Amino acid sequence: MSEQLNTNENNNDQLSTGLKVLSFCIPLAGAIIYFMNKNESPQKAKTACYAALWGFGFGILLQIIATVLGIGAASMS
Repeated sequence: MSEQLNTNENNNDQLSTGLKVLSFCIPLAGAIIYFMNKNESPQKAKTACYAALWGFGFGILLQIIATVLGIGAASMS
């Protein structure tokens, strides 16, 4: 009986795909989701945190690429 209960708890502790995408695209939303779920649903909180960190890193990478391309385009003129 406890195995079945444990399985149901694990299914309820998964972050939905929409919230994963939201956390990735808007890292601040991921941080909010993390702090809202860190005590009741630690797996949801962890997933939201990872998605937010990946989104933040991806945003920095895009900024670096845009800066390098902008400097390269400016030097060609």
